[in-house]
Amino acid sequence: MSNAIAHSSKTRSNDPLIVRLLQSVTQLDPERLNDLYNSPTKGEVSFEEMVIRSGLANERQIAEAYARHYLMPLFDPPTDTPPPVDPEVASVLPSRLCRDHLIAPLSDDGQTIEVAVFSPDSLLLADEVKLITGRQMRPLFTTLSVIERLLCVLYEEGSWTDTVTSTQTASFEEVEEHEELDDEETAEACEIVHLDQAPPPGRDGRIIRYVNSIFEQALQTRASDIHIEPYEDNCRVRLRIDGSLTEIAPPPMQLLNSVISRLKVLSKMDIAERRLPQDGAIGLRSGDHRVDMRVNTCPTVYGEKVVMRVLDKNSLPHDLMSLGLDERQYRDLSESIRSPHGLMLVTGPTGSGKSTTLYSCLNYLNDSETNICTVEDPVEFKFGGINQVQTRTKVGLTFASALRAFLRQDPDVIMVGEVRDNETADICMRAALTGHFVFSTLHTNDALSSVTRLKDMGIEPFLLSSTLRLLVAQRLLRRLCDECKVPTQVDADSSKQYGIDSKAVIFKPGGCSRCRDTGYRGRLAVFEIIRLNTQLSEMIQSGATVEMMKKAAVADGMKLLQDSAIEKVRSGETGLDEALSICVSH
Repeated sequence: MSNAIAHSSKTRSNDPLIVRLLQSVTQLDPERLNDLYNSPTKGEVSFEEMVIRSGLANERQIAEAYARHYLMPLFDPPTDTPPPVDPEVASVLPSRLCRDHLIAPLSDDGQTIEVAVFSPDSLLLADEVKLITGRQMRPLFTTLSVIERLLCVLYEEGSWTDTVTSTQTASFEEVEEHEELDDEETAEACEIVHLDQAPPPGRDGRIIRYVNSIFEQALQTRASDIHIEPYEDNCRVRLRIDGSLTEIAPPPMQLLNSVISRLKVLSKMDIAERRLPQDGAIGLRSGDHRVDMRVNTCPTVYGEKVVMRVLDKNSLPHDLMSLGLDERQYRDLSESIRSPHGLMLVTGPTGSGKSTTLYSCLNYLNDSETNICTVEDPVEFKFGGINQVQTRTKVGLTFASALRAFLRQDPDVIMVGEVRDNETADICMRAALTGHFVFSTLHTNDALSSVTRLKDMGIEPFLLSSTLRLLVAQRLLRRLCDECKVPTQVDADSSKQYGIDSKAVIFKPGGCSRCRDTGYRGRLAVFEIIRLNTQLSEMIQSGATVEMMKKAAVADGMKLLQDSAIEKVRSGETGLDEALSICVSH
């Protein structure tokens, strides 16, 4: 017999209480017990639940062992008839307290409240129960399934005879299967979560219910990102709504690891790996509405932080005019991307809507006569009629290598997710010179600064002047809530500085329930669209400064970012402070 098995076959003082209690009445399987001690999921669920899942004991044996040890009654109602519990007792204890600690009220005589408990940890709630109710707590041990049935009946108007399974989420076998997936399968796999389906009873059902509630809140508020952040004594869950982070109710700390494990299982990640960042994807379905989520985990000093990007294909504009362009911008954009060859760059920080603009342009060009190829990292939205490639740096499929392959695929239009290095930039330029129209993105503060950035990457000025067709910079502004925006007038200094008529009526945020008292609801895009005419091309080749090119563009009637933002203020779509928050001073 191995040392590990020998260790597990004897009861030791440092063994969990339930193991010592069960060993006193029956011989536990030493191999299973050893596997339990070394399980990678240890700590994510209670040890009692791990014992049940491993088959060492059933939940009734655990309840009986605790009842004998603590000299307390055992609550064991029949499963085929309603329990002897008055539904009115549900109002005595808060439902959240009961669900978080897996307890259920049974009776209340005004002085003592009987409470069904599953774990000895729940006995520590006696003071809290007395503080809430003013009554003494009399605990009765019962099984986990009875607790869940009681919670279902008392707080969810469910049926007592509903079947309860304590392992509704990924079992150990399921997790092992997920871990065996290779990188390519993991990247492409996407678990579909049906939000319309009721979660199963049981502790795992409680985890599923909480995770689904986060998803539902994100969809209802049209959030773009979900953040789950662990700290030393608590955790925080925040939604990025209209560009700003808003805190929502977090899970209890004892459930945090289970919540994160649930998300990792759905995302086809390795739940045992907590030391390295991981990427995955989840699909949500509510009715006929399908939403994809891009999931990333990152280890922090207090645990794993999870961020989920919400990708709603239905929210994409169906045509270019829906982007919020004015007539001149729409004409410059639509005519430029119809060119037989050339390069269009969209610039802006992360989260400014660059991908939305690019996808709208591709949809505009997507027809049976046009061969469109894209290389992205990651592919956020999938479209029929467009050949989309996901980069895989581990196997050498980079932006540059995919671009070289595209040039042998007879493309008409190529979209590159981002120009990150001089090799990618050089291939983009040469593709634009040889009869292809190329779309890509770049991180710069304004449109014309991308010329300087490309020169820094080693691109010759003559190549830039020959290939560039359109430069776009964009930002997202919060849109004023139509229900509560307040009319106001601009002060004299701002009127003079930003060219707003001092007598003109503009609007500022108010606050109502519809916009969560922020004064804003939704977002809109503002653009700086610079069409490269002959004058600008000659200025690029001659080495003119960015400021000189801006003056030439403005003289030709093109709007800079600040001008587009101020125009949205004049039209009553956003507030002056919001418009100024995204503008770089010129």
